Amino acid sequence: MQDAWWKEAVIYQVYPRSFKDANGDGVGDIPGIIEKLDYIRDLGATAIWLNPIFESPHVDNGYDVSNYEKIDPVFGTMEDVEHLIKEAKKRGLKIILDLVLNHTSDRHPWFQEARKSKENPYRDYYIWHDPFKGREPTNWASFFGGSTWTLDQQTGQYYFHLFSDKMPDLNWENKKVREEMAKIALFWLDKGVDGFRLDAVIHLAKDTRFFLPVETKSEEAFVLAEQYYANLPRVHDYIREFNRTIKAKHPEAFLIGETASADTKLARLYSRPDREECDCIITFNYLGFDTEAKKPGIPQNWQQGKWDLLAFKKAMSQWQHDLYGEGFNSLYWNNHDMPRALSRFGDEGKYREKSAKMLATLMYLQWGLPILLQGEEIGMVNLKLPRLQDYEDPSIKGLATIAKKKGYAEEEILKMVQQRSKDTSRGAMQWNNDRYGGFSTYAPWLGINEDTRTVNVAAQEKDPGSVLHYYRKLLELKKSMPVFTAGSWEMLADEDPDIYAYIRKHEGSCAMVVCNTSKKLQTFTCPELTRHRWACLLNNNDYHNKAVPSKLVLSPFECFVLLQK
Repeated sequence: MQDAWWKEAVIYQVYPRSFKDANGDGVGDIPGIIEKLDYIRDLGATAIWLNPIFESPHVDNGYDVSNYEKIDPVFGTMEDVEHLIKEAKKRGLKIILDLVLNHTSDRHPWFQEARKSKENPYRDYYIWHDPFKGREPTNWASFFGGSTWTLDQQTGQYYFHLFSDKMPDLNWENKKVREEMAKIALFWLDKGVDGFRLDAVIHLAKDTRFFLPVETKSEEAFVLAEQYYANLPRVHDYIREFNRTIKAKHPEAFLIGETASADTKLARLYSRPDREECDCIITFNYLGFDTEAKKPGIPQNWQQGKWDLLAFKKAMSQWQHDLYGEGFNSLYWNNHDMPRALSRFGDEGKYREKSAKMLATLMYLQWGLPILLQGEEIGMVNLKLPRLQDYEDPSIKGLATIAKKKGYAEEEILKMVQQRSKDTSRGAMQWNNDRYGGFSTYAPWLGINEDTRTVNVAAQEKDPGSVLHYYRKLLELKKSMPVFTAGSWEMLADEDPDIYAYIRKHEGSCAMVVCNTSKKLQTFTCPELTRHRWACLLNNNDYHNKAVPSKLVLSPFECFVLLQK
């Protein structure tokens, strides 16, 4: 569908707990989001993605849902959400809800019924298996550590969970489950929401030969076995059925699938329009190039390293080329499960503002759907709390156990957490320089950065050269110029370890983006720059209304957006 609204959308991700607290309890809420709708619209966003707001015990920050048709009291009421939808529509903003299809909370009524007996009508809503030789049916590992199986003492069978044992996986082989989840989606679409982010959607199908073990040389008792529960062929059938069911009634509904480990071949299958699965996908494949295995015995994902720009270029080139005209990909630097991009790929010190602007330019003028995480538009950095126990990320416990056994001091472990924990992106939004950053009148549930005194929305509103004002200009370019939404993409200087440059072309228009990702002076030229005359549309170093030379000299973290005359 060439004219679908999401083709030219800009999505702003709101992490509700940390965005704006309207009732003064230290936790963000729906009324707080309503307060800031004008801000989101004025930024240039056209849609809001809300992390889960459904009723939940919050074992996994709302991704463990106990009631899909009730709002968790910590966020507000159903009336609040209905008001949010209404007010968003007044401002031309779409609402996208996070929908967890793979699992529920163990407190969900379905699971409470299912575990009563093997004959219960809801038993087959979940995945159960008898013990194998007195223990777990397989040696498959959960993404949260330990086994994917937990023994239910009442019935003597194990139930399956890819994540926490408090989050049992639904059995998508059961048609009733598929009908129930589609019914939930329709319930929200009928209320006026515009689409869904389909969480962990690649895991809906499992290899039902659950006795299959994974052969491994690992010392661990349980090992990851994604070949048995990720991207299996049946997933496509399930998504297609879900798509057709809801779009029969709501043809404009938007489905963006979290396809974390899918390669470009699979991504085309998930997002090609004629397959009627997802309208767009989110991949993790191009953001994993900034860790280094320097600390023996510590998992590499906890070790911050230098950004490997060449590896990033190679990955991004593949995604840009393989999906163009074949599917639809998203563009993002941050989300609720990753450290802040500025702390990973930019500079937190002298070049903070310049590197924040450069990173935005580099990513969002490429081909794809931009997704911004709250706070990146003002240059927020990782939340740095003073003690390990101040963080809530459950995976920190596992890291600390491993690191202490290897002899690492608590100060070293804390530094790893401050650099790599997903909690680092969940600090309170910095609205002004008040004690709690204008987020709340009460201490935020997780914390707030000390730099809120100098880095906040109110201060940047007054500064025409701020990161916030730059984002507004950048997003206006993205939305208003077809060359940036629909144009082809070609990498320039693909062997340069410091320069990221590309060219976009569409129906006679040609634009070039050149970014210095380093702290050093860099020079750039290419045949296209020499052959044609160019106008500077945007620059993060006050290079405006000047002639563009055939060789660019870029100061640290400088970027140019050029349009061929």
